[in-house]
Amino acid sequence: MNENVLDFLLDKSDVPIQYRIKRDLCENTDASELGKLQEELVQSKRVIHLLACLRNHKEYHGATLYAVENSLNMLVDMGFRYGIGFCEFDEILNSIVEEAKNRPINYLHVLGSLSHIVVVSALLRAGVREDWLIEFAKDRIDVIYDFAKQKDYDVYDDIDEYKGISKNFQNRPIIRPCLYEKGKIKLPLVYDLYAFASIQYELENKYQNKIHEIITYILDERFRVIEDGYGVLSDKRNYWAMGWDPKPTDLSKEYPNNPLLLKVELMSNFSTARSSKWFEQAVNVMNQFVDEDGIYHYPKHYLTEKDSCWILGNHMSLGENRRKKHALAVEGTFRTVFILKKCDRFS
Repeated sequence: MNENVLDFLLDKSDVPIQYRIKRDLCENTDASELGKLQEELVQSKRVIHLLACLRNHKEYHGATLYAVENSLNMLVDMGFRYGIGFCEFDEILNSIVEEAKNRPINYLHVLGSLSHIVVVSALLRAGVREDWLIEFAKDRIDVIYDFAKQKDYDVYDDIDEYKGISKNFQNRPIIRPCLYEKGKIKLPLVYDLYAFASIQYELENKYQNKIHEIITYILDERFRVIEDGYGVLSDKRNYWAMGWDPKPTDLSKEYPNNPLLLKVELMSNFSTARSSKWFEQAVNVMNQFVDEDGIYHYPKHYLTEKDSCWILGNHMSLGENRRKKHALAVEGTFRTVFILKKCDRFS
């Protein structure tokens, strides 16, 4: 059946998925064939547009394609990786690396380190390996681990101690300031997990063990009942909405844009998560949409494509022409196959 699934994907897909199948799933792919697909990928309209947005980025963190976190991760999803012959891509990333390295982090602001957490995560996922990026990620592991090892899930403060809360935030809990003092965010963010997934096996055993403990903390039932997006940050004078929690998708909840596939793909990188009850239940949910030929037919809101944040599952397209009959089945099946392969459930 697995060969039939790959045949379906190769027959029905456009260049991005063809390229990723040949590179990541097929053994002994002819180098000239792969090079031709890579050249076609670079010349596609979607890629040209995303590269232009990345080159002319306006921010690291944001909801438009001019935020590095969106355009860069979308290109990675389509097969781009640093150092394997995508020359313009490499040039742009080299520029972003230098720009981020020289941009100071304002640890006096509660969210002063967020932009670097975001851009470091995206750069590592894209395959960039600069010493300062690795050291930044290791520092994040240390900071989060020191909190997570305490198994403390009481992350909220007494709201009565806070005055002048705007109406937008009055129904949301206040996160204890000790969890983000001096700009060091001790709570794990979903961006952190992408960084850790990218480099975990390149790190010393002590850091791999710390990542294991962080994932264990996240998978605990007590973490899952924490408010979506965590809540609100405050310095007692000002208030900021937080977000970006890495909670496993609630399998009993209805989402307008269901992030299940993106979250399972992320968590499949961690052996601790792959052996969890939640992961097995998530795969069972995914298998509700498979037909007798091994093709996955997810509802459209599982594969959302719209102008918003990639990290929230709003850019699930892999470059397929969605006017084509089999586009959603191709994208959904490819994403599932990629997940199952990490779990040794697809050969």
